[in-house]
Amino acid sequence: MYVYLEYLLVENAIINFIILYVTKMFTRTKTSKIRLFIASLLGSLYTFYIFFPSAQFMGRLIFKFAVSVLMIVIAFCPERFNIFLKLISGFYLISFIFAGTTMGLYYILSSNLVLSNISFGTSEELIRFLVIGIGLAIILIKYLFKYHRLRMNKENFLTRVTINLNNKKVNLVALIDTGNSLKEPITQKPVIIAEYNAIEPILPERLRKLYTEKKEFDLNFIAKLMEEIGNEIKLRLIPYKSIGNENGILIGFKPDSVNVYLNDETHKMEDDIIVAIYNNRLAHDKQYNGLLHPEILG
Repeated sequence: MYVYLEYLLVENAIINFIILYVTKMFTRTKTSKIRLFIASLLGSLYTFYIFFPSAQFMGRLIFKFAVSVLMIVIAFCPERFNIFLKLISGFYLISFIFAGTTMGLYYILSSNLVLSNISFGTSEELIRFLVIGIGLAIILIKYLFKYHRLRMNKENFLTRVTINLNNKKVNLVALIDTGNSLKEPITQKPVIIAEYNAIEPILPERLRKLYTEKKEFDLNFIAKLMEEIGNEIKLRLIPYKSIGNENGILIGFKPDSVNVYLNDETHKMEDDIIVAIYNNRLAHDKQYNGLLHPEILG
């Protein structure tokens, strides 16, 4: 019986440590591993109440929640209440994901299809399901949080842009792309890349024909077009490089003005700006339809 208690203590301490460590990574909270270990050990010791009939009242929800609060306080020592709420929420979220993944794994791999009758034949079987379940949960959490973080970071760099040309205007949602170094080769003006479908309404009809007929790479047709509509729109040829395309060409134009709406402020620019037309999707999820050169915002 002593050996069983010892294994129970170690197993629970390891699981608690993993949950607290993932909570630390998820909430980006700094703490030491020794604090995580002490909190994990406390949570493991709490489970021993099941062996004492007189202590069964400690299985009530209020005691379980109190122990989890104490574990968070010991592990992270939050200085503010809002930080504590973030940590306790993350702790329970991670715990539920671990438990749900383990139960789902049991449901898939076991011949027992009734979740209310979950039982493990031996402690080795329990450990096997816990290890596989927690490992799978960590992988799922990693990719879920990675996607969430990328999406949040992307949303923080999205801004509204208005392009004005010949008394017409269009509105874009542009990504402030720190990797965008595209400039007009002669004047070295920074370039905004915009999807053709988004700016089509302000373009001259003959320029639209170039894209509808898929002649945006026909240099002879472009040269002729530049002469014909030079009074309506000032076109530029902008070379670019990308993966799989070392010698790309974009057609650009100089707008009358560009308004960038960022942080409740409007940045209006009338000079030193070029808009390049991209006849494809910039974002598969359609979250934005323009790329903003970071130099435009200084």
